[in-house]
Amino acid sequence: MLFSSPLYPLFLIAVFFLYALGRWGGPSMAWARLAIMVLLGDVLFLLVGRNPDAIWDPLGGALVRLLATTRTDQEWPPEMFARWALGASLLVGAICAGRRGARWISSDRGQQWIARGFVAALAAVGAMVLVAWSSGTLDVVTSAVVDHGHLLVLAVLGIGFGASQTAEGRVLGRVVILFVASSLFYHAWAAAMPGPYRYLLALLLATIVLDYYLGLWIQRTEDPWRRKALLIVSLVSNLGILVFFKYTDFFTQDVLGLDVDRLNLILPAGISFHTFQSLSYTIDVYRKEITATRSVVTFATFVLFFPQLVAGPIVRARDLLPQLENPPALELAKATHGLYRIVLGLFKKIAIADTLALSVVDRVFEAPERFSSIEVVAGVVAYALQIFLDFSAYSDIAIGSAAVLGFTMPENFRTPYRSSNLQEFWRRWHISLSTWLRDYLYITLGGSKGAPWRTYVNLILTMLIGGLWHGASWVFIVWGALHGLGLAVTRFFQRATHGDPHRAWSLFGGCAVLAAVGYGFQRFALPEVSTWTHLVIAWLYLTPLWAVVTAWLGREQPALPEPVGVPVPFREIWGVGALWISEVLRILMCVSAIGFFGALAYQPSWTWIPLIASTWMLGVVADAFESAEIGSADILPASTSGIFGSPTLARLVYRLRRQTSVLLVFAYVCLAWIFFRASSFDNALAILRQIALLEGDRANLVPMVTVALAAGFATHFFADGSYRWLRARFVELPTYGQGLVLACAALVLRELAHTKIVPFIYFQF
Repeated sequence: MLFSSPLYPLFLIAVFFLYALGRWGGPSMAWARLAIMVLLGDVLFLLVGRNPDAIWDPLGGALVRLLATTRTDQEWPPEMFARWALGASLLVGAICAGRRGARWISSDRGQQWIARGFVAALAAVGAMVLVAWSSGTLDVVTSAVVDHGHLLVLAVLGIGFGASQTAEGRVLGRVVILFVASSLFYHAWAAAMPGPYRYLLALLLATIVLDYYLGLWIQRTEDPWRRKALLIVSLVSNLGILVFFKYTDFFTQDVLGLDVDRLNLILPAGISFHTFQSLSYTIDVYRKEITATRSVVTFATFVLFFPQLVAGPIVRARDLLPQLENPPALELAKATHGLYRIVLGLFKKIAIADTLALSVVDRVFEAPERFSSIEVVAGVVAYALQIFLDFSAYSDIAIGSAAVLGFTMPENFRTPYRSSNLQEFWRRWHISLSTWLRDYLYITLGGSKGAPWRTYVNLILTMLIGGLWHGASWVFIVWGALHGLGLAVTRFFQRATHGDPHRAWSLFGGCAVLAAVGYGFQRFALPEVSTWTHLVIAWLYLTPLWAVVTAWLGREQPALPEPVGVPVPFREIWGVGALWISEVLRILMCVSAIGFFGALAYQPSWTWIPLIASTWMLGVVADAFESAEIGSADILPASTSGIFGSPTLARLVYRLRRQTSVLLVFAYVCLAWIFFRASSFDNALAILRQIALLEGDRANLVPMVTVALAAGFATHFFADGSYRWLRARFVELPTYGQGLVLACAALVLRELAHTKIVPFIYFQF
């Protein structure tokens, strides 16, 4: 996968300069720009194919040949010049065609003909693969396709290059560049697959073209039955491919128990994500919330857009299509912000998530019986941090990559483990998926309308399907069921309490009695039942108690009057304008962080966690001081009301109960993560049994494990204001300063990187 490869930065740089040159129109230095663009296109192709001999362009071919060897007597065979001549002729012809036909290519009629060309080409590829596979000559045919594939890239890129140099085709030309780059990005994965899997890009393009036509037909049709029938075609085609590749063996073997051989199909990269993205387009057109695009190239680029193609965020058409139809300007501040997000994502992934995976998570889940209870708990908590840091790191890199190119993508995470109830967790976790499930599944099922029991059923069904979306296994369904049932029970008690403390206490008492009776019944009346029965019964009598506590503790704080008087005693000492203290604290925070990285290399392990704690604490105190300086009396009490003053005490109580609720929700989420990570039910049960032994040995919690856990929590609970300060200071640095910071970050990440490459977790989905 190119995204997780060390070559990805080079790919992004090449795309950036290629896209930037595509925005630069006019006759000035036109041929020089085109020559550079051709070389950058060759770089993209080489990053995918990694075969210099497959280059048909004379510029790139000669340059690669000269750089690839130090020999002065190397041979230049005549057939090579013939290839280059053919490639140069095709490239020049494509550029001229793009310049002369830019207006027609950009028109609706031109896009219709391009869509027909897609249909014809994809039909030809499908027939070729079918015939070659049936006759056993697929490898020979694929070898020939690979040898001539650069010609197709040159032709399409040439048209895009030519169109981008004209006023009429500049927008479409840039989109063509992104389309080719995104197609090559996906094909980099498919090319490494065996047999017909190498042509998965063609299958993906076929579904794209089908949804493009379906969107147009749905928009043109007024008959509701025909519109619904066309939408059903889109649902069946997209979900049918997803079900075939992802769930065939699961349904035939695990669900139906059929006596048939497993197909063991390779799951296409990002199939769950781009399927939902395509479906959101046709559904929105059906609901008349957006207008169907008339440009097949723009729609294909929307689905294939390489930053988010493999693992999201799942971007809606209403968010990305307008940006592709009218590409935003390249802004230095936005690009710099994107680089900051990319570096942050790399740090989360390489420095913390991979360390947690290799040092504790993988070992605990592979053989939990070799670890004590506290070590298994540490492994489960470490996985909760790993999956957040790993997935949010991908989202950071994806959002940052898009920002480098000028595009804006929605946020996908907002510190989910700060949630005080399960509903809030799903408003913060994998936001693009949770909102997709809400808008297209939960609301379609009826949402919260109708009787309360319908709301609970809709929540459970939505999360069951969400669990199945992640993977074809019963453990994912159990994970979805835990979240669905937890959401339903939480919603029930939120409605039952209505913010009334007396009602909440009475419900708490009833649930506590239920838990006590349930435990006694399970302990003494059901000693011989299966482990699964024990787990289900325990969930039934413990979850209501958990839900009523989180529903009450996590409720919103009522509006309180602001206390009067002097909010913070620091003002009397330093003066009203003492914001510089926050700056000093944050500079010390940076020094502490640098000291931590130095301590990793040169200082004993006992210094590591104190340095992490000081970095985190300095950021929190800086935020608190800044909040007080801008006029909030929310940090320290006013002198007139005192620590026991009514508003201040209410705030302190609110914070205390909210943090208690956060811990309870985190515990429930970690319980669900056990099933999400487990390879099977037996593996999940082994984890739970080992935890139930209550053993306290900590021999395997070596300093690297504890420091990775501490770093993970510090990253997640890092002060928001200090995070924004770091980002702002990086964006404000001069170019050479930013380069120095990036170089230092690259050196640190190289030292922290592991020899074993850990793929992004969500690549498997």
